[in-house]
Amino acid sequence: MNIKASLGIVALCSAAFWNNARPDAACNSEAGRLVSVQGAVEVQSAAGGEWREAALEDRLCQGDTIRVGMRSRAAVALINDAVLRIDENTTMRLLAVTGLDSEQSWLDLVEGAIMSFSRKPKLLKVSTPYLNGSIEGTEFVARIRNDTAQITVFEGTVVTSNAEGSLSVSGGGTAIAAKGGAPQPRILVRPRDTVQWSLYYPPIVAVGGARDAAGNPSLREAADLLAVGRVEEARALAEKAIADGSDAGLAFALRAVIKVSQNDRASALSDAEQAVSLTDAAAAKIALSYALQANLRLEAARDTLLRAVEQHPNDALAWARLGELRLMLGERPAALEAAQRAVALQPELSRTQIVLGFAALTEIRIAEARAAFEQAIALDSADPLPRLGLGLAEIRRGNLAEGGREIETAVALDSNNSLLRSYLGKTYFEEKRPPLDAQQFAIAKELDPLDPTPYLYDAIRLQTENQPVRALEQIERSIELNDNRAIYRGRLLLDQDRAARGTSQARIYNDLGFTQLGINQAAMSLAIDPSNASAHRFLSDIYRTSPRAEVSRVSDLLQAQLLQDININPIQPSVAATNLNIVARGGPAAAGFNEFTPLFERNQIQPNFSALAGSNGTSSIEGVLSGIYDRVSFSAGGFQYDTDGFRENGDLSHQVATVYGQAALSETVNLQAEYGTRHSEWGDIAMKFDPADVDPTYRRSLDADLWRLGARFTPAPNSNILFSVIAADRTIEGTEKDELFFIPELGSFDLRTDVESEDVTDQYDIQYLFQGDAFNLTLGGTYADLNRRDTLALVVETPFGEDPPIELETEFTVRDKRAYAYGNLHLIEGLIWTLGLSYQDYTEGGVFDFDETSPKLGVQWQATEALVLRGAYFQGVKPVLSSNRTLEPTQIAGFNQYFDDANGTKFDRYGIGADLKVSRSLFFGAEVTRRDLESPVISEVIGEGIFENREEWLNRFYAYWTPSERWALSAEVTYDKFENQTESVLAFGVPATVTTLSIPLIARYFHPNGFFASVGVTYVDQEVTGEEVYAYQTGNSDFAVVDIGVGYRLPKRWGILSLSVQNLLDEQFDFLDNSYRSFQDEPMIGPYSPGMAITAQMTLNF
Repeated sequence: MNIKASLGIVALCSAAFWNNARPDAACNSEAGRLVSVQGAVEVQSAAGGEWREAALEDRLCQGDTIRVGMRSRAAVALINDAVLRIDENTTMRLLAVTGLDSEQSWLDLVEGAIMSFSRKPKLLKVSTPYLNGSIEGTEFVARIRNDTAQITVFEGTVVTSNAEGSLSVSGGGTAIAAKGGAPQPRILVRPRDTVQWSLYYPPIVAVGGARDAAGNPSLREAADLLAVGRVEEARALAEKAIADGSDAGLAFALRAVIKVSQNDRASALSDAEQAVSLTDAAAAKIALSYALQANLRLEAARDTLLRAVEQHPNDALAWARLGELRLMLGERPAALEAAQRAVALQPELSRTQIVLGFAALTEIRIAEARAAFEQAIALDSADPLPRLGLGLAEIRRGNLAEGGREIETAVALDSNNSLLRSYLGKTYFEEKRPPLDAQQFAIAKELDPLDPTPYLYDAIRLQTENQPVRALEQIERSIELNDNRAIYRGRLLLDQDRAARGTSQARIYNDLGFTQLGINQAAMSLAIDPSNASAHRFLSDIYRTSPRAEVSRVSDLLQAQLLQDININPIQPSVAATNLNIVARGGPAAAGFNEFTPLFERNQIQPNFSALAGSNGTSSIEGVLSGIYDRVSFSAGGFQYDTDGFRENGDLSHQVATVYGQAALSETVNLQAEYGTRHSEWGDIAMKFDPADVDPTYRRSLDADLWRLGARFTPAPNSNILFSVIAADRTIEGTEKDELFFIPELGSFDLRTDVESEDVTDQYDIQYLFQGDAFNLTLGGTYADLNRRDTLALVVETPFGEDPPIELETEFTVRDKRAYAYGNLHLIEGLIWTLGLSYQDYTEGGVFDFDETSPKLGVQWQATEALVLRGAYFQGVKPVLSSNRTLEPTQIAGFNQYFDDANGTKFDRYGIGADLKVSRSLFFGAEVTRRDLESPVISEVIGEGIFENREEWLNRFYAYWTPSERWALSAEVTYDKFENQTESVLAFGVPATVTTLSIPLIARYFHPNGFFASVGVTYVDQEVTGEEVYAYQTGNSDFAVVDIGVGYRLPKRWGILSLSVQNLLDEQFDFLDNSYRSFQDEPMIGPYSPGMAITAQMTLNF
């Protein structure tokens, strides 16, 4: 910055100080302050006297009069939280302004026009020479023109009156009164057109650098008129220049900017393209960039500015605009370079400071961001963007109320800006102030029906207000407007929208019970962008209700954590741990703590708490404390669960604790660390078909510790490199007894078996993610080293004591080396191919040593607007995993890769699926899948490791229907068949075949007041067969269970209360769970249990 410019800024600051000092000294009662000053703005005190020139941030007193001259504008922030926008040729007096909600403020509009915007409904009286209005609302405009007064209310109600009569009008209504006449209603087709004078029109020529328009004084005048909102006058000059053919290119550019601000996208783009065809001026390309941005073509807008700065390397505004667009696209280093070039060329240009401010904000350099935004405001107080930026910076610091006031000022400066309305709605949502948030989202949709942003945020709001059906409609509309792209990125990309990176869509599908829709949406999103943290978290949440998907669930959770930015999303201990054998059910009652994730990240501490109590001695308690401070976030929590189970020795208990921390060292480096510990104990909880088949002596305990370090390096906006190191120590101990014989005179002679297994696993992962225009790549490698020690002690217990134990100890090491490559190609609209290849070198002690190369193929085809076809074929090997987590993609085209199989299991999976959206409320779908397995077992006969063949079929049909805004109906048919090879080595404990048919039918009801209820019936038919040596009961069982539930969402997202009853009719039945084919040393209980169970749950968010 040169010396002259520096002295000018010092002089400006000094003048502002003294202008503030004079009114403060004379003010006994403050009424507000000036937040925008353009042109000739003067203030006169209540005592009269001379008019003094007003300056930005001047404080105003009760009774002061404000006068705005020709081609001038101003904005005043009142002490009652309202912001007044004041038009040219306006005189207004602040008669009595109060900050008390219960008291009425009073303004006197002598001439001209004002627009009032408030964060909450205000009692406000506006007097004019011909019409007085008593207003209770948040937004209105009043104007006096040609002996006529007019008041239009956008939100709220107004009672207008004068000596001739009175009239009441509500939101969207207008009252008008001529001199000597009674107030009359007036219908305005587009009432918001009445405030075109108050809007902000982005510059395409800069003051002091406007060589483009220097040759045509009328166009220079048009640009100046546009800067102060004189739209029609500026348009007339531009159209005259077009008609005359004098500098028509610049005239088209100016007219394009006007149409952009008025949301006339197509016509704006046409004018801007015409401008570029007529002139090489930078102004034409700047105008084209705004038109392209309005049409959601950010890359094309950036490329246009690249050409502009190449042709006009000394145009500061072009460089500033280029920096703005690069920042929107996440190109932060290049954005900073462009902004700094603009500063060097023209230090007093406000747009350069805006880019510097947002760049600093995205890197969480809050103080630097605030300084840049404040300087931008001083340079151009009419621009709403620095006010938005300053508001976001204040919110990030933890000052939500102050940030909200700045965003309200931004809206007042450009009230027809859809995106600003969306951000204000987010602010009101954070402040828990319905219905103001809904009103802003509705206004945003009205202003720009093609912007997906307000639909997304409104979906989040509706879901948290117990309206998931309406939320689903809104989020689907958002997806449609986003051109079928993943919706997790906001259009502006200035505050790295955390809500869009949250799990809201998963919650909506979960509330409705539409599980398959959730999986499909996540699969599509990840095929388009595998680095999408939200989609990974989405998939992880959906898998909570999917059987045998624990590896995939926690793996997607890990990937979400590594890809996420600093956030307050809590890491629940019950979610981070695997195979807890707590049946998860969908619906609002199953809300996790991430249900309450805020839309804005800000410095704060957030506690979450849940408690559960039920029959069979069931209870649990979980608490998490999470927080953010600038570049650091943390989460620490604990979980306790206990139940006696429905039968003897069916108890289960868990104690789980986690600590997690994350730090953004720079814009490109993000580090995180996590520690988890767990202690669990259980009895014979596995269902082995006959519920009476229980071993009263069977006991197990598990102790596990996890240490994890992770890092994300982002060398470019389209590239991410992930690093993960996980060390896990897991020990299972147990005992069980078998009676050898019984002598009545002496007692029982028993054989006690004590077991202990300890796993120590170290795992190292690296992954590279690249995002191209029509393809993406995921490349990675993993090395895992598992050391296992198994101890078996046989003890004979007699009535005379214990014999010395016979102990057997074995140790072995498993080494697993993997490399993989996946690519998603979407070269043709609606068609995505997934191609992949993995290589694995697996060694387990001296019994297994092999390597496998596994191809991957998947396709997702939007065959018609309503029909999606999916298919996949892939091979793989269940890898050795530390704490069951991997960075390798867990699904292909929506088909899960990793089930909870034994380590070293080789698999081929085939799948086809079809998903039909009949209407916005009716969905059908089906999929057929088959898995061919080669399971590793050790043959005691030959003393070697062998592979046994198994086969699994999993076929599913679903139908989902939302007949009204309050009802959601779901029906599914699932056919699950397992077939073991004949004469299996494990035939003693593994059945020959298991065929299970389940048909759940569920109806869910949601009331906007927060009440929800569900009733479901599930029919199950299961057949189990076994070879002669099979140790457990076989046969056929069919039964139906009825589940009901009710609940209530507490107001303002304070939490959820629920009561559920499983197996209402106390049905008794036989059933075989999945323990025989999962994890080997841990049971996996099924979703059904004999006997009624009642559960009450409370989840609180503070």
